[in-house]
Amino acid sequence: MGLPNVVPLTEAATFTVGCAVLNARRLDPERVSRVLACVAALLIAWVFVALTPGNISIDPNALDPAAIWPLSGSGDGRSYDWHGS
Repeated sequence: MGLPNVVPLTEAATFTVGCAVLNARRLDPERVSRVLACVAALLIAWVFVALTPGNISIDPNALDPAAIWPLSGSGDGRSYDWHGS
């Protein structure tokens, strides 16, 4: 058996074992699919975070260019009038 056949055979074996477990335990497949979808979404998010290069940095004031939000990094202690009076 060559190396290119390992991944498809592993996927097929995992699927078959999963079906056998669901059938043997009489679990509700809709409920299991919701849980698996949530787990897959969390794994995808984790992979995106893990694969993000470390040299990417975001300017802390990028979303507040005027520095009008409290604790935005201006550090001058000024208070701002939100209503313009």
